[in-house]
Amino acid sequence: MSRKSERKRVRKELVKQYQKDNPPEGYDAISKRVNDEIAALGDGGTFADIQKIDQNLGLPRGTSFEMGGYADYFAFEVDED
Repeated sequence: MSRKSERKRVRKELVKQYQKDNPPEGYDAISKRVNDEIAALGDGGTFADIQKIDQNLGLPRGTSFEMGGYADYFAFEVDED
């Protein structure tokens, strides 16, 4: 086996072990973390705070806004005449 093939095999084993030790979170687990952070803000939270939650949890921009229900609120409650 060549050196390159051996490195590739070792790398695959390391990735497989990492994924086994650190399983990806599902939607429910991420949603719980986001909602816990939003609850900690209380009634004084701002959109900047929501954005900071995304940054702190390493989530894509807008995830906390969507999971917290704010996107639905503004889409259906605010837009109605």
